[in-house]
Amino acid sequence: MNLEAQRAKAELLRRLHEGPDLLVLANPWDAGSARIFEQAGCRALGTTSAGIAFAHGYADGERLSRAEMLEAVRRIAAAVAVPVTADMEAGFGDSAAEVVETVRGVLRAGAVGVNLEDALKSAPGTLVEIAAQVEKIRAVRELAAAEGIPLVI
Repeated sequence: MNLEAQRAKAELLRRLHEGPDLLVLANPWDAGSARIFEQAGCRALGTTSAGIAFAHGYADGERLSRAEMLEAVRRIAAAVAVPVTADMEAGFGDSAAEVVETVRGVLRAGAVGVNLEDALKSAPGTLVEIAAQVEKIRAVRELAAAEGIPLVI
């Protein structure tokens, strides 16, 4: 996908969040389900980390590898014309650098939004300290600005 097309999808996803209509994000787990949701009239899609993991034979909770998750996101984003936001669990790492690497992959996969949980990968069920989560989000925002894509977080 070219930068202008990806930027336009990101801007559309941002506008869809502003209303006045309720934004409903169907949760595809593969390219086929994404196409069905798009044909049913969905204006944007939000991947399901659990659904993708289950479809690959894994439990939820970053048991599927980052590479496998990013490949699923790439296939979903390539299959539809609507904006896609990717549920990337806790970002496949505890550090801001690891999360940035994940989000870089999300952008390369063609998605224009990302969902990042505030849990530690190394200690499931443990919340990230607020300052550390802010650092991750700030680093992701800086990456998106450097890439020229108004990523929805």
